[in-house]
Amino acid sequence: MITESKSIDIPKPLTLLGERFEEAGRELYLVGGYVRDVLLGDVEDRDVDATTGARPKEIKRLLGPIADHLWTVGERFGTIGAKVGEYDVEVTTYRSDLYEEGSRHPEVRFGESLLDDLSRRDFTINAIAAEAGTGQIHDLFHGRKDLESGVIRPVGDPLDRMRDDPLRMLRAVRFETTLTSPEKPFAMTADLEAAIVENAHWLDSISAERIREEFEKILVSENVSHGLRTMVRLGLMQYIVPEFLETLDVEQEAEFHHKDVFEHTLIVTRNVENTPVLRKAAFFHDIGKPRALVYEHRCTYCGAKTTSKTAEEGDCERCGGRTLPKKIHFYGHENVGAAMARKAMKRLAYPKDDVDAVAHIVTNHMRPMGYAVGRDPWSDSAIRRFIRDTHLSRGERELANVDLLLKLARADITGSAPRRRHIAEESWRSLKGRVDEIRAKDVIEKLESPLDGNQLMELFGRGPGRWIQPIKNYLEGEVVEGRLGAHETEKAMEMAEAYAHEHDLFEEG
Repeated sequence: MITESKSIDIPKPLTLLGERFEEAGRELYLVGGYVRDVLLGDVEDRDVDATTGARPKEIKRLLGPIADHLWTVGERFGTIGAKVGEYDVEVTTYRSDLYEEGSRHPEVRFGESLLDDLSRRDFTINAIAAEAGTGQIHDLFHGRKDLESGVIRPVGDPLDRMRDDPLRMLRAVRFETTLTSPEKPFAMTADLEAAIVENAHWLDSISAERIREEFEKILVSENVSHGLRTMVRLGLMQYIVPEFLETLDVEQEAEFHHKDVFEHTLIVTRNVENTPVLRKAAFFHDIGKPRALVYEHRCTYCGAKTTSKTAEEGDCERCGGRTLPKKIHFYGHENVGAAMARKAMKRLAYPKDDVDAVAHIVTNHMRPMGYAVGRDPWSDSAIRRFIRDTHLSRGERELANVDLLLKLARADITGSAPRRRHIAEESWRSLKGRVDEIRAKDVIEKLESPLDGNQLMELFGRGPGRWIQPIKNYLEGEVVEGRLGAHETEKAMEMAEAYAHEHDLFEEG
């Protein structure tokens, strides 16, 4: 039982650290996530937070002889970091945060006791301390009981804790999401949830980078759908990706989907592989549907078809009869969604490579559907184009490829209407088999024109210019189509000359 734990086992490097501080007449306590996770049975964590009464200069002096190296980026806030064996340890002087009514920026002051320090921590489950030398537990706010019961409870008044750092509202969702397991669900207390709902707008004061880090941890968790649903329910999503709220209650064609866009997205995001790029691609893959939604109306008298942004009955322009909505379409939602994903991810300060990878996958995520509903089977050259088009790289780094797209497509099927799911799965397996077969013969993604720019300039006796790229693109396309070998230089020269002549590339105007 967690509540009965009097101490935790401390690894040797951390024990030596505790002894070093004790010899200097200073106490050192391990705190925060490390202690929490050890009590939950996770002993793999190598990031350790510790607290002490020593001031930063003394901390540096005590850490120096036993640390592989030090970092002092947080020194003005009382934190000194060190690499101790295989552990990354951050030692912080006891702190006591003071703030005025309504202030979001408390004044940070050094505290004088462990109580001062633990009193300013976010949740009771993170306010459990263990002596670094002995492992003896100090649980001043009954965090072990909450850990045993699966409760996310603020230390003291929830408004005070949220004012200390509004990011804690999102951290509460993250802890509830990541700590929950089939055996033990975690949940926030009612007063904490109420404080978040009332003050969600405080997230506006937090940097995009800090919000992004918490959002990413929720996205790659095993309980991602729960986390996303909670962010929406508590009003936090409005300050992270407000566009996502547009998916709520947006109906879809019942023949293909058995959930609205919001619920469908939660299913797909939960079922896709939990890598950062795929989880974000799943989250954004249908975000463009609400803005692309149109209703196909049909006249009850003459049968004429029209489209409208609303489901309301209308008058037929052809015969004046009554029109009724019959189908729902989301024409081009993949392109709308890719643009929305780019905007949202840039707002959250994601790196350009991540933005481009996610947008590329979202843009192409309907391609497998084209294979499924096509009247004629795709040729080998069509499969090669598919592989090529879905590949994205920058320099030597591969950002997206057909494998990622197919993984998203497979997860997308899990959100299909049950009666269509079997057909979609068969189509997916067929496409995956064709892709694997083609790729076994050639590395399609790396196929290039047999002639580079220098060879083309030599062939035509011309200097560099815009004329080079169209010829290279044409030759590369012929290689992908299988009509030109990647090393057939002489044939490529003949084809390049014929292409230039046919398209009058050098016609003097």
